[in-house]
Amino acid sequence: MKSTPSKERKKYYRLWMPILGAAVVGIIVLVLASSSMQQQVGPPPAIRPAAPPNSLAQDSTASFVNSFEKVVNESHNLTQSYQHEAGKWKTHQYDNKTMISITNNYLLKYENLVNESKALQPPKQYQNATELYTKSIESELQSYTHFRNYLSTNNSAENELSTRLLSDAFRYEVNSFKELKSSGLFAIVP
Repeated sequence: MKSTPSKERKKYYRLWMPILGAAVVGIIVLVLASSSMQQQVGPPPAIRPAAPPNSLAQDSTASFVNSFEKVVNESHNLTQSYQHEAGKWKTHQYDNKTMISITNNYLLKYENLVNESKALQPPKQYQNATELYTKSIESELQSYTHFRNYLSTNNSAENELSTRLLSDAFRYEVNSFKELKSSGLFAIVP
């Protein structure tokens, strides 16, 4: 009896399907293995060399730049906010007692900012500029302390000292920014 083509086909499929299936699985495994080997660039992580020293210095400098700019932005915002309050005092929206209370609150914020500035760890080339900026914040703090004293005593010498210290703060800030400008790293430097 002659076998029909469908019986031969079934026999053929039963014989070759497991072989073809194994071949397909083998090809998939090879493709996956070769693609994962292509994705791995360089030696495995445990064997990779440490970052070169200049890379670490660049990371340190970038971290300092970000921290310094954060302090400068906080200082700028604090000054603007305080000057806004002082403007209300000048236009008689606040009396002296209210302005003294407001000034006391700001003095605490300035003390925190001075501490934050002193905690910065600048690379050697930015050490002096950082110290000048810290002096700027300290002078502004002292200026507002003397302004508060003027408000409570009406002593014009306190007001004059306050004005002089505010000018000093501005001068320190300008000198700090002059030193930083040449690096081109600081977006906050005019």
